Amino acid sequence: MAATADGDLHVYMLNVGQGDTTVIVSPQGNVMVVDAVRPDKLQALLDDLGLDGTIEHLVITHPHDDHFRGGNRLALDRNIQQATVAPFWHTAGMGPPTYRRLIAHLSAQTANVTFLSGYSRWYPDGSTVPVAGTGNHEIDPDAPFIELLGASTGMVRNLQDANVFNPNHLSIMGRITWRQRFRMIIAADAQMENWAAFDEARLLEDDCQVLRSAHHGSANGTQWERIDRLAPREVIVSSEPDGRHHLPDLTGSAIFAKFDSDDGKMAVLTHASGTVHLRVTAGGTRRYEHFGDTKNERVDLANPTAFDRNANPTDWPALLDQRVDEL
Repeated sequence: MAATADGDLHVYMLNVGQGDTTVIVSPQGNVMVVDAVRPDKLQALLDDLGLDGTIEHLVITHPHDDHFRGGNRLALDRNIQQATVAPFWHTAGMGPPTYRRLIAHLSAQTANVTFLSGYSRWYPDGSTVPVAGTGNHEIDPDAPFIELLGASTGMVRNLQDANVFNPNHLSIMGRITWRQRFRMIIAADAQMENWAAFDEARLLEDDCQVLRSAHHGSANGTQWERIDRLAPREVIVSSEPDGRHHLPDLTGSAIFAKFDSDDGKMAVLTHASGTVHLRVTAGGTRRYEHFGDTKNERVDLANPTAFDRNANPTDWPALLDQRVDEL
């Protein structure tokens, strides 16, 4: 729990190169970490946020090391109360040894480890309020909650039968909702098949204000039709364009350049901005700041730079031109 809960929702999207780490601090100061890489940087941020050493919920979206390789340190150094992880599949192996070790560390010290297939929901600040004069309780419609959507056994089996399955298909996607005034989707490394499966289950019909883009802006995770349907106002892309995977690729760069050119919309690349901090008030107002840190640098919370679409630190046309030149 953070020592400085202020009644707002905070989302920190770390610049970790090509990889994902998101830290969510609820209005009452409860903490969820979604994916964990660059452990020194992550641990320093958690310390600077004034945590008491406890992480209420850790989510590891899938067994690729650019999403979990800081998890072992986190599990050893922090009190993790609840963990949700992508499941092992007997026909697909049990993930690399470091992932299996992470599960063992979590199981040894965590009261509740869930291998998610399907749907779950977590209320970081509690889900109920008392009904006056009755002694009963009801669901609090104003309580923030986070939905987690995991790959189903049927989807995995169909992909395996078609010989197209890969660990990205295990990605747990998340959606944050607060008072129906704010929705944000964290897409991890979701592929086209993940989006299609969740559409079929009618789990992603609502639009969102913010999208943490899928698979670092690749063509397989980011389609214009998907962004157009979800209708976010801001998209955050976590990647390092000159890294070994060269993401966002040409298709992703074109999509984000087009999106960013629309009135009132903004796409931000963490490589250009450094860590991004989104602050959301109870009324749904969103404010952004960034810190300009490189992937290896500590986040200096004392020196933020406020920005909006009129001062977006990302130059998408330049990246698109670079991708065209690389053809």
